[in-house]
Amino acid sequence: MDLAISVMRNAGEWLLGSGKNPSKWWQPQNMNREFLSQHANPEEFYVGLVNERPAIAVILQFDQRNQDWTSIDKDQPKKALYVHWLCVHRQFASKGLPKIMIDFATKKALENNIKLLRADTNANEMKLRKIYEDLGFALIAIEKEDYRETAFYQKEIS
Repeated sequence: MDLAISVMRNAGEWLLGSGKNPSKWWQPQNMNREFLSQHANPEEFYVGLVNERPAIAVILQFDQRNQDWTSIDKDQPKKALYVHWLCVHRQFASKGLPKIMIDFATKKALENNIKLLRADTNANEMKLRKIYEDLGFALIAIEKEDYRETAFYQKEIS
């Protein structure tokens, strides 16, 4: 958990430092056990290492407690593995690590008889959206939320 949070904090610091105006979900001061434990259990944190250094992190959940998909699913929620806080330590950017983590998420989903991955991101961050699209996710909807527009993505797997 702590290794994953260190990658998440690095991503939050980069977002803030690059003028991206991160949401509360990515504010560096929120990238800690206290804040993140309100949204995820320790066993839901995953980290990928490169040369024994934390390089990529994600939170994988079998429920939608961190993003509301009811406007998309209506009254028929779908069984899915939800991808949250996917990020790469800046030192390891542009090395294809998101694909490795999504491949891992796919394997984990299939082991649990789940055939759908879901993710959401800021709809105005076109580079992030392109990463998901390049990984095979399809844009399902863009919805206005309190502080931003959110792009909802899903990927059917087999």
